Amino acid sequence: MQNHAGRRSAPLRRFGPPSTGPTAHQGQGAASRATLVCFPSAGAGATGFAPWRRLLPEWLDLYGHVGPGREERGRETPLSSVEELVDDVLPDVLALPDPLVLVGHSFGAALAYELTHRLTLAGRPPMRLVVLAAVAPGATALQPPKNDHEIELLWNQLGANSAGLSRPGFREWLFPVLRADFTAQAAYRPARPSYITTPVTVMYGDEDQVVTAEEAAIWRTLCSGPFEVVPVPGGHFFPQAERAATTGALVRALER
Repeated sequence: MQNHAGRRSAPLRRFGPPSTGPTAHQGQGAASRATLVCFPSAGAGATGFAPWRRLLPEWLDLYGHVGPGREERGRETPLSSVEELVDDVLPDVLALPDPLVLVGHSFGAALAYELTHRLTLAGRPPMRLVVLAAVAPGATALQPPKNDHEIELLWNQLGANSAGLSRPGFREWLFPVLRADFTAQAAYRPARPSYITTPVTVMYGDEDQVVTAEEAAIWRTLCSGPFEVVPVPGGHFFPQAERAATTGALVRALER
């Protein structure tokens, strides 16, 4: 994708330098550096992962995904398929050093899962796939939203903060991105699940009304490698509301 000046906008943003403060997990079990690439929930950008930097150990390099239509790529047209979004970010992920760890929150888990397929086929399977508060792709029949009212219903059902919906211009900016992401999520059907031998950690919020422990366990059907389900305090947006618990569980999974 290109911005209005004709230059390609980067789909990944690096957060650094790594923290060395007392709040960071020490990561005693880590043998080397790793690259952590995080994909946000529907409508969101990389910014939500920025506070993780001070909580993660220095051996993890942190990147967040910026899809078309949001943040510094706000002038670009949103993409409405998982495959197109992965096509957009794949070259930049391939340019990162191994080992890779992919993290996907809610809708972002579909991108991280499809990207795991692509990287595996390219001979560079990730070290681990981490799923946060996400239903397994294809496990539940989803319908793309027909209008703004249905988008708002989905937004509220997930427990997102709806306070900004009354602000002038906010809907006009956010809803096209949400519509594209919800449409992509509804249409996505994983191919070749047997290729996913990467270890998978699925985390769910113990107060999440959408992604329960039972829903989280369905991810087992989409992978054939090591698999675990981990509860985390909070609701659907625990990766932002419960950052210390989320990053702590993430680091423990990598150290295992």
